[in-house]
Amino acid sequence: MSDTGKPNRRHVELAQKILDLATERGMVSGERLIEQSIATLCNVSRTPVRKALQVLAEQGLVSPDAEGGYRLAIDPAMVPGLDLEPSAQAEDEVHAAILRDLAAGRIEETQTVAALQRRYGEGRLAVQNALLRLSEDGLAERGAGQQWTLKQFAISSDAAAASYEFRLATEPVALAMPDFRRDATAILSLRQSMLALRRMDEDSFNRRLFDRTDFDFHLLVAKSCGNPFMGEALVNHHRRRRAAPSGHVSTWRLMQSNIEHLQMLEHIERGQMNLAADLMRVHIQLSQSQRPRLAGRGVPPAFKIVAR
Repeated sequence: MSDTGKPNRRHVELAQKILDLATERGMVSGERLIEQSIATLCNVSRTPVRKALQVLAEQGLVSPDAEGGYRLAIDPAMVPGLDLEPSAQAEDEVHAAILRDLAAGRIEETQTVAALQRRYGEGRLAVQNALLRLSEDGLAERGAGQQWTLKQFAISSDAAAASYEFRLATEPVALAMPDFRRDATAILSLRQSMLALRRMDEDSFNRRLFDRTDFDFHLLVAKSCGNPFMGEALVNHHRRRRAAPSGHVSTWRLMQSNIEHLQMLEHIERGQMNLAADLMRVHIQLSQSQRPRLAGRGVPPAFKIVAR
């Protein structure tokens, strides 16, 4: 929990992600939640996992286990979604407003908490937490005194093109690094999510699950590449990419992208890293060419896969 005793926005998000993972795996009431496994699957340390489990415990969704940790107290599939506290909702609104105004050039890059309080009519804590979230995603940086520097370049009109250029220059190389280490647990989790998405049609496609799986897949590549400098740069980039506002993308393109992710994952599992790198290059180029709208439907022949 935060120092004020109220849930941090990130902890609530992680708590929801834990419930989503439990649902995807068909877990039921009474099953044990293992901190380290959750931390691995969610690409976080065990500390935020403990905080998220405390959020779930306070809502009666998990209960303490006699051996330590927690067990599910309910069927996770029956939980519609976690509600944010009013303070977290205010933080969410300020966070979104800052991103909108920054992208539109309505605010300067250098700001103070007090100035943002006046602009958005919210309390100091909500503004500070919103800035901390932006900082965690590489979109803001604390300056001298009460000043913060917002990184407008990362969400400007030219940011998407620059992002694709960066990814083309780094992600295929990351996959082909000689010290790439495959994380079997994370790969299994991603495969389950990707297969679940592949079974959905255009009307039932779960964009939230896709967004999370997309982020986790690219983070897996970054963290597994074996080069700490490249890994850190890619992790920071994908956190910015996830946090920055994005235009509408066709559901069909997302379905196609999921199939591309799945085929790359299969090559990673088999140790066919050069093939995975080649497919990553094509994947990024397709995403680049088909945003913001999809010109034609259908999965490119290079990505057609045989169902297992």
